[in-house]
Amino acid sequence: MRPRAFYFTVATVTALSSAILGGMQTASAENSTSVSSEGNSKAAARAENRALGHAVRRSLTKVKGLDSSRINVLAHGSTVTLAGSAPDQSQITSAAAAAAKVSGVSRVDNRLAINEPGH
Repeated sequence: MRPRAFYFTVATVTALSSAILGGMQTASAENSTSVSSEGNSKAAARAENRALGHAVRRSLTKVKGLDSSRINVLAHGSTVTLAGSAPDQSQITSAAAAAAKVSGVSRVDNRLAINEPGH
């Protein structure tokens, strides 16, 4: 092979290799960015859920006459689930009403039960 043709072949192979590897790195960077942003959006959603749950708990503790010590609050999106127990039906109703008034809550899933004596 003549030297000029050899250098041309080496230069062509090098250029093609660089182009292929550069494309692979770009695709890899795009994939890692989408995974990273998906992870960030999940983390942000979890943080928003925690913040909404805390806001509902604060609201429950401010209701006079409500014993919220046995009420668990779980937020998912704008839906809040109240689980656990309360001494009587009026407190269950008060807890649901207080949770519904919190900004960001669109639905309250009230799973509270009345305390049974001895439990």
